[in-house]
Amino acid sequence: MLMEPKTKNGRVRVGEMPAVGREDYAIRRLAIKQVERVRSFKLHLALFLIGMPVLTGVWALTEYMNADGWPDRFSDSSGPGNWNPWIFWVALIWGGLLAYEAVKTYIGGPPTEADIDREVERLKARR
Repeated sequence: MLMEPKTKNGRVRVGEMPAVGREDYAIRRLAIKQVERVRSFKLHLALFLIGMPVLTGVWALTEYMNADGWPDRFSDSSGPGNWNPWIFWVALIWGGLLAYEAVKTYIGGPPTEADIDREVERLKARR
């Protein structure tokens, strides 16, 4: 069983070294970073899933009012029946950034031991 330094409220202090071996501590730090990345991604996904419908509703309402009805076509020019398609750009860019974060979080994952060794050697060579 790992003995971990804890705060008054029972939470683990992330920056302090627990009473385990150095290798176990390094693996634990990598695991903590991965958990933080997953939580960050889930937060951004929730914001996207809540934000896009709200933003789309605002867009549809304003375009409906500006175009005097439902769209005949999407166009950057204003006029009766024309709807400005800026919401598609927002969804595409925001969705792309979210997809990038998902790939970075789940496919990239924590570095392997070989990645760490390679980076250590690179940093030593720069000295």
